[in-house]
Amino acid sequence: GMGNNIVKPVINGLHSNRILILNNGVRQEGQQWGIEHAPEIDPFTAQQLEVVKGAQAVRYGADALGGVILVSAYDIDVDRPWKGNIDLIGQTNGRGGAINAVLEGGVKAVKGLGWRIQTSTKKLGNYQTPDYILGNTGLTEFNYAGTLQYKRDRNEFEFYWSHFATQIGIFEGAHIGTVEDIQARIAHGRPFEEYDFSYQIKAPRQKVSHDLAKVSWGHQFGSNRKLEVQYGLQRNHRKEYDLRRVEADDIPMADMVLTTQSLDVVLKQGNSSLGVQSLLQVNNNVPGTGTTPIIPNFDSYSTGIFALHQFHIDALHAEIGGRYDFKYLDVAGYRYRRNATDNSGTIEQYLFTDTRRFHNVSGTAGILFHFSPQLSWKSNLGLAWRAPSVNELYSDGVHHGSATYELGSPDLPSEKGLKWINSFIWSGERLQATIDVYAQMLYDYIYAQPNPDTVRQTIRGTFPLFAYQQHDAFFYGTDLRMRYALREDMHYDMNASFVRARNVDLGDYLPYIPPARVQHAFSWMYTGETVQGNYIKLAHRFVARQIQYREGMDYVAPPPAYHLFDMVASKQFKTDTDTSWQVMLSVENLFNRSYKDYMDRFRYFAHQMGRNANIKISYQF
Repeated sequence: GMGNNIVKPVINGLHSNRILILNNGVRQEGQQWGIEHAPEIDPFTAQQLEVVKGAQAVRYGADALGGVILVSAYDIDVDRPWKGNIDLIGQTNGRGGAINAVLEGGVKAVKGLGWRIQTSTKKLGNYQTPDYILGNTGLTEFNYAGTLQYKRDRNEFEFYWSHFATQIGIFEGAHIGTVEDIQARIAHGRPFEEYDFSYQIKAPRQKVSHDLAKVSWGHQFGSNRKLEVQYGLQRNHRKEYDLRRVEADDIPMADMVLTTQSLDVVLKQGNSSLGVQSLLQVNNNVPGTGTTPIIPNFDSYSTGIFALHQFHIDALHAEIGGRYDFKYLDVAGYRYRRNATDNSGTIEQYLFTDTRRFHNVSGTAGILFHFSPQLSWKSNLGLAWRAPSVNELYSDGVHHGSATYELGSPDLPSEKGLKWINSFIWSGERLQATIDVYAQMLYDYIYAQPNPDTVRQTIRGTFPLFAYQQHDAFFYGTDLRMRYALREDMHYDMNASFVRARNVDLGDYLPYIPPARVQHAFSWMYTGETVQGNYIKLAHRFVARQIQYREGMDYVAPPPAYHLFDMVASKQFKTDTDTSWQVMLSVENLFNRSYKDYMDRFRYFAHQMGRNANIKISYQF
């Protein structure tokens, strides 16, 4: 991630382009290649969140090397003319908050027709570490969404549209003038300047909007055959602004519009599925920035066909599947080179074009076996792949969102991953626990290696250099999730993750692999289990130091381990059968601990957020 406002999901040590996010059934497609590009999804629309850790590329498409995150909403309650909820949230760190409102219902005149509208807004100022304020780290957000659902006889129709818009300040101390200055700042590990609190968002900043529209139709043929058709249209507009020496700061350094169309057709019969998926993408750089775009213009076409079958034999449940994908990429952009005919060594700009074709197969085989009513074993062996993204191939310039200089490699082949994950699931009266043990061989793994011996000086400053390279890699680790009921009104929860990764070709470590972490909590429901909204929770987070590091791998060694404590208190008030209030008070980083996270690109220059108290008031009607 980047600071506290830009975070990305991580599954089994993998993130960004190796995780698919399905937003209301549509494959989320923005400029998600950057670690500092957060998913353009309003969290208030995510009523259900499911994480699939197996190699699920067969069902959901290429790129799901790490896993899949399914973001979805509940079906609309068409039996009530209207219902809704309002959420008010305030927080002390950043001195801001958010408002969310949802209204939905059924249309009495048209049986089976339901509607939902939702909107949210958010505003925060500069956030504060335990010791200082970080300048230009505020954000604003405004989102809205609408859904129409119609279910009648054997047909289901749904129309969904959402608009997401955010503006995020990028810590200005990360944009640095000279080689000596950047070395001094990294050695100092915190800003030299002192900043005041402000809501103002200046350059450097990101301004992103994302529109998503979906139309789907499902038709039931008989008792066990169903056809599902879905069309998706997305438009992602990303602007990144930097401090300019000549032009005004309100002219973006990067101005990209990515348009994606998708069409999915799936036929389900009994325990079998057969599907075809296609994707068309066009990326255009809007002229007038006065800079060479870090990402070139491109057209991308991809199509895939898959088949899945499930079968059951007594206590054994099994699934097998296969898939074939083809992707075509057509690129046109500008790059720099040293002028061979000019003895002065001047740099010239030239137009380049390129086409690439990628294709591969994916497969999955999984079983679920019930040893007893309490103990189950789930095992999945999956083959997945991912074509290199455009930035990994062609980037050559300053990435303003992360204050780094990125250098691509245009000849990279595809990544291929073979993953085996085993889960042991215990579901007892007092204890529920799941242990995942996994291993994954990633052939031609693509990663951006920080080069501590080199920084890049440009007219806009001096930046750490991250160059893309490729080697075979081996990942393995374990995840643990458990809940133990100490008594009827008190329980203990724990989540732990441990991952190791090796560069097999070089016999070395890999950069930006998450360190081991444990999060656990005691919860007390002070009116018993009958009212879920009345509880007090005390939580502790521990993140270890990343020991998979050797001297010279990065600009600075991994930060120390840290412990954080959080506290939550919630009270629910029932006013009548259809309405209720809930008030929630929480404090994150209770003891105001100063810390850095290894996965944060800004750890070179600054610490993470200090104590943050929140209040959330929810009204359901």
